[in-house]
Amino acid sequence: MSRISALLLFLAFPSFLVAGGTEEAEILNTIPLIEPVALNGRKLKVVATTNFVGDVLSQIVGSSAEVTVLMSRGQNPHSWEPGPGSIAAVENSDLIFVNGLGLEETLMNIIEGMKTAPVVPVSAGVDILTGSHGASNPHVWFSPLNVIIWTENIQSALSAADPANASEYQKFAASYIFKLKTLDSEIRTAVSGLNPDERKMVTDHSSFDYFARDYGFEISGKVVSSSNDQAEPSARDIASLMELVRKENVKAIFVGGTAGESLKKLSASVAAESGRNLPVVELLAGSLAPGGERGDNYEDFVRYDTELIVKALGGNR
Repeated sequence: MSRISALLLFLAFPSFLVAGGTEEAEILNTIPLIEPVALNGRKLKVVATTNFVGDVLSQIVGSSAEVTVLMSRGQNPHSWEPGPGSIAAVENSDLIFVNGLGLEETLMNIIEGMKTAPVVPVSAGVDILTGSHGASNPHVWFSPLNVIIWTENIQSALSAADPANASEYQKFAASYIFKLKTLDSEIRTAVSGLNPDERKMVTDHSSFDYFARDYGFEISGKVVSSSNDQAEPSARDIASLMELVRKENVKAIFVGGTAGESLKKLSASVAAESGRNLPVVELLAGSLAPGGERGDNYEDFVRYDTELIVKALGGNR
């Protein structure tokens, strides 16, 4: 199927394609066999879906490959839909790097019938969390420990596709892994001042679960229990959350900057009606910040969010 035909089919029958490909998108969590690419003097062409994957990829390729990132900064990955330019970039690439775990479900359904380069799910091998309905939580980038696994997977795929530059990819990957391990240590130091009863978070949805797991926090409640922030909570869910917020030692509600306006307003309503004057703290979540702002690269993204979380929960008193 050509890229234009695939895109037209999606535009005509989006719900059919998304519903039909959910299972395939969920199980995409293994690295495919990658053969060397016949480059004939040109650079390797690689595509990254999210700007998180793109930022990590750029740390590893150096000047040996051309990187195209599909999702712009500020884009919510849950609501992103690829246009003709994205499909063309995918079709002309040598490797396609995706987060996996169902995050890029729409794209995966479109390219399923196309002949494309190998699709590399960078989250393969991560210890995956699941939601209340058993769906994989795709927000693995909130833990540098997971991004170390990304780095290893990306390096292996690049080296297999472009063995002439394998030593460069390995060198840059090793350097970046050292930075990620340092970042992990920084986070542990930053949160060490929080007492156990200060480590309770209420979040907009499941974005922050990996951060909570790896750094000793408890997600006491969520405005939306789904891993997809486009889901709608029930009245019963909201009532239960309100009761929890009133009873527990909750100090803030954390929302992602790329969350929809309805979810942000709902989070603000829960905070306002709790009777406790809770702040709503907006964190970077589904995207890196625009260039030149705090959080415009992966390392500073993690540092910035950690600073906001610690401050909101009572650290640095």
